Amino acid sequence: MEKFDNKERHRYYGLRIGDLVELNYTQKPEPPKAEVIEYCAGDNNRVLLRLEDGSETDWVAEWCTIITKVEDRKDKL
Repeated sequence: MEKFDNKERHRYYGLRIGDLVELNYTQKPEPPKAEVIEYCAGDNNRVLLRLEDGSETDWVAEWCTIITKVEDRKDKL
């Protein structure tokens, strides 16, 4: 069975693993940035993120704004 990769961007509010995103609805003056590293099973509105400081957290996919799509990234994951 092939691993789900959301190539068509129809689920998880269009997010794919490897996308760089900005987190909305935080209490910080500047929105934090993160990388999508996994989908949360059983909830197509939640993703696991790696923040700039290296920590990981889950976040509501709908509250993420894509900065750079994985297919447009120049760096290797």
